[in-house]
Amino acid sequence: MNRFVAPCLVVAASCLGACASGEDPSTGFGTSSATATMTSPSTMTSPTEVSTSAPTTGGPGDDMGGGATEPPMPECGDGKVEGDEECDAGGDNDDAGACTAGCRLAVCGDGLVQTGVEACDDGNPDDGDDCTSACEAAGCGDGIVGPGEACDDGNMTDSDDCTNACALAVCGDGIVGPGEACDDGNDDDADACTAMCKSATCGDGALQPNEECDDGNQVDGDACLNTCLNAECGDGAVQAGVEECDDANLSNLDACTVECKNSSCSDGIQSGDETDIDCGGSCKTCNKGKNCAADTDCSTGACVNGSCNLPMNCKQLKSGLPSTPNGVYQIDVDGDGPRMPFDVYCEMTIDGGGWTLVGRSRNTPSAPGCADTDGGGSFGWRAAQGSLADDGNAYALDVAGKAVAFTQVLFGNHAGSKAFAGTIYRHTVVANFVDVHQNTHYYIGEPTAIQGACPNGASMLAWMGFTSNVDSFHMRDVDGNGFGLTASGWRTCYDTCVGGDLNGKPGQIFVR
Repeated sequence: MNRFVAPCLVVAASCLGACASGEDPSTGFGTSSATATMTSPSTMTSPTEVSTSAPTTGGPGDDMGGGATEPPMPECGDGKVEGDEECDAGGDNDDAGACTAGCRLAVCGDGLVQTGVEACDDGNPDDGDDCTSACEAAGCGDGIVGPGEACDDGNMTDSDDCTNACALAVCGDGIVGPGEACDDGNDDDADACTAMCKSATCGDGALQPNEECDDGNQVDGDACLNTCLNAECGDGAVQAGVEECDDANLSNLDACTVECKNSSCSDGIQSGDETDIDCGGSCKTCNKGKNCAADTDCSTGACVNGSCNLPMNCKQLKSGLPSTPNGVYQIDVDGDGPRMPFDVYCEMTIDGGGWTLVGRSRNTPSAPGCADTDGGGSFGWRAAQGSLADDGNAYALDVAGKAVAFTQVLFGNHAGSKAFAGTIYRHTVVANFVDVHQNTHYYIGEPTAIQGACPNGASMLAWMGFTSNVDSFHMRDVDGNGFGLTASGWRTCYDTCVGGDLNGKPGQIFVR
């Protein structure tokens, strides 16, 4: 029995600590055989087996014979940090704690989740799975693109390229992202935000509820205006191929009609500067009864109270139709009044024209002197009413009865026709009339010689007047000689001009 003790002691000495702890001294990992050797005599190895094992010897200086032994092997869990242990909290060692059951300091990536410190630990440094390399549970906003995330920029800003839901910002996601003016989360172009995430505006090509049209251009000459209203006549924009003009008003009295056509003298409406339908203004003259604005608008040469009518005298006819030649024309002295029109002879060339013939003597000269007591020279007088058209007869117009208006008088002799011959004088009526004789208003002054002159430089100082008596018109000189129209007929008496240039010759009188 004793012959096995020494070898066993040797083994025991060399295995002290290691064998006692159940570990293989050559491997450091626990073995059940060592434990069995120490605890079960019935299973001990034979001396032969023990002797063939290499006994553990001490190192230099070891005193095997003196009873010295190696320190015991570190034991994890004994509360002592020994050997290659990083920590040992004894009974508090825990894989969920700071010191693991293997006496290792808990670190992120060790595959163990440290309670209160780590949210997860999958034992790898991959950030693309559910547990980050920082042992945090992967989530949107952590700055790491994890499972189910298209992006993760680590912020809570929805207005950048990555939304708070870790989705790439796109038009239609309901979030106003970079380059978007709006985003209503739908692809409806008929609301305030288009499917392109732009604020709806006129000209974007998308029809909005408040728009009649939207053709996506800035051309006003097509069917849709820049204001997104349908083009129509009167909108001020000329629609190509449809309208000739468009002046944005409802008046025909300009260059563009209400039908958006250029006004013309044959459009069947009063347009442009016309005073009536297709006449007046720059178009042809209007016939009697048509509307007018000026004498030149009328074929009659007279615009009376806004309507084309017969002229009131030859002066108005000359004004309205400047090229009118000498001749017989109808006048209407009161326009639309009760007086009936009548024929007169108009002198249109002498002294500016527009003269109305009111009286002329017969075509035979008379002796000097007048038929009454006035005396003086005479260029003939009318014995009876004659025909206007017959130059061989005398003629007198009922000036007062016909109400011929005038401010000037033209008189002189004639040679059997209505043309003047010899000297012609003109009297001008001014405002300084005075009552002098038989309720007659007279103007005293020297007549102006229009053609010829009195011989020897003599002057003709005369006066003229117009009475309220019917058929009464007077002209006299200051010496009491004169000529005039009385109730019994024309008398044309005047100064003899010291030589009788007009004396005794047929004469005629015009007014204007």
